[in-house]
Order: sequence, then C-alpha cells, then structure tokens
Amino acid sequence: MSPRFTSVLISVFASSALLLTSAADAAPKKTKADAAKEKEAKDKAAEEEAAKQKAAEEEEAAKQKAAEEEAAKQKADEEAAAKAGADKEAADKDKADKDTLVADAEAGSSPVEQPGKTYYGVGLRYRAIIVPKFMMNLFGDGGRTIVANGVGPEFIIRKNGFEYEFSAMYTGYGMDPTAFKASTDGPDAWEIVESQLKVLYLTADFNWSHEVVPQFAINYGFGAGVGFVFGNLYRTQAYPGMGADPSTGDGFVKCNAPGNPGVTTSTNLPYCGSDNNHYNGYTEPSWANGGSKPVIFPWLALQTGVRYKPHRNFIARFDVGFATSGFFLGLGADYGL
Repeated sequence: MSPRFTSVLISVFASSALLLTSAADAAPKKTKADAAKEKEAKDKAAEEEAAKQKAAEEEEAAKQKAAEEEAAKQKADEEAAAKAGADKEAADKDKADKDTLVADAEAGSSPVEQPGKTYYGVGLRYRAIIVPKFMMNLFGDGGRTIVANGVGPEFIIRKNGFEYEFSAMYTGYGMDPTAFKASTDGPDAWEIVESQLKVLYLTADFNWSHEVVPQFAINYGFGAGVGFVFGNLYRTQAYPGMGADPSTGDGFVKCNAPGNPGVTTSTNLPYCGSDNNHYNGYTEPSWANGGSKPVIFPWLALQTGVRYKPHRNFIARFDVGFATSGFFLGLGADYGL
C-alpha cells in the first residue's frame, strides 16, 4: 500500500468519524420534563386501558345479570303457566263433578241440593223437653224433674245450606202431685201441686248446616217463639205425714179442709190453716184473673244436631238444645216437596 493511499484512507475514516459525531450531536436529547410527560402519558394510557377493561367487565357482568334475570323470568312464567294449567284442570274437574251431581239431582232421587235453589219440606216434629228439678228450685223449694212431650207439624224452607223451620207444637207439662213452696215461706207453707198444663208453641227455628257428605250434615242455630198456656194447675195445702221432712217437703200430704186434720208438731206450726182456700181441688187462676198461672210463655232456644237426607224426598233430623223451659231432645221427619 502506498503512502498516499494510506493517507487518503485515514482521511476518509476521519471524515466519517466527524460525520458520525456531527449526526450524534445533531440528534435532540430528552430532558427530565420530557421524561415526566412521557411517563404521565403512559400512565394515562394505562388508566384509560384499565378503565376500558373495567367498563368492558361491567358491561359483561350486566349482560350476564340480564341473562340470568331473563332466565329467572322465563322460569317463573313457565311455573305460573303450569300452575294456571293445573288450577284450570282442577276447576274443570270440580265443575264436571258438580255438573254430574246436578244432573243426578235433576234426575229426581239424589239428595244433592243445587246452589241458589230453594227447597221446601213438610212433616212432623217431636221434642222431649226436660224440666230439671234444679230449674224449679230457682223459683221455689221442692218440685221434681219432669219430661214434657211435644209434637206438631212443621214447614221447612231451605236454600244454600240455611233453613227456616216453622212449627206449631202441642206440649203437655203434666206433673204428679208434688210438694212445693216459695223459698221465702216457712215449713207451714208446703202445698201439694199437680199440673195438667198444656202449651201450644208457635216457633221458628233458624239453622245453618255444615255438610259432611251430601246425605249428612251438622246443624246449628237458634229458635224463637211464643207459647199459649192452658189447662189446670191444682194446689192443696199440706201437712207433714209420718217421717216427713219439712226442709224438702218429702212425706207431706194434702189437707182435707182448714184445720182438718188437726196437726200438732214440735214447732206448733199452723198446718192446714185458713189463710187461703187451697183445698178440695183448688185451681190456680191465670194472670188474667189475678192468679200466678201464665197465659203466654216465651220460647227461646239454642240448638244443634244432625241432618240426614238419603233421598230427595225424605229428610230426618235429630236435635238437642236448651230452651227457656229446659233441655230438649228432638226428632224431625219431613217430606221434600
């Protein structure tokens, strides 16, 4: 290599180095402010990216929730539709059953009663009215438990499980000769009382029914009415016989007349006195004539019982209750019109 070529080559290298050095000097240099701005821009871009990602996640969650709600609504609609179908099927079956019962009722022999239709019946009733001694003792001493038998026709109007029962009932309140007196009177006031009283009751009963089966129902309700009293109530003064008990009247017998028989007791009480004329079949007058025998007597009762209707044209009842005159047991038999 010649010295000249070497000089030229060195000059080229030197020029290239100068050129490279000049290019490097010409390139701009970053300052601290620029670095901060660049970092801020990167951070902002990262925040925006995070915000976009969060928004995307929230949107996805909202879509998922909406899808779940839609699925739940669809399931609820399906369940409601299924329930409505089941209810309709049950209602259709119940209606078909009722239609069958109504058809049977219209055939003429079924005991089934159609809603909204009025039924009528006519028949007889019997009631055994028990007047217990303790009820007599509310008004006086002595007495006895008696059973008054009542019988009479009845007419029934019935609709939708409720019925009216109208009745005229003849009842006999017979009582064998029995010692009786007012609670405030002394032992010398005992009398032998005998009753042949009768009462004609005009009553109305109002009964609701709880059906167990079409043929059988439980009744409950009340009754009200008035009784017209007639017949005789006999009173005769009494004196203590052998072994008589002045506190209860047991063993007392009728006097024949004032002072007859003459009775002497340890208390020297004036038995068979002349203070009244209750001798020889004395009959107590009614209220209208100044006596104590009532002219009318109220009937108020609470009652329950059972109703049996095996056929459209036959109805039977068994009644129990408590009325103003005592406890009662009753039977009724009616022909359905």
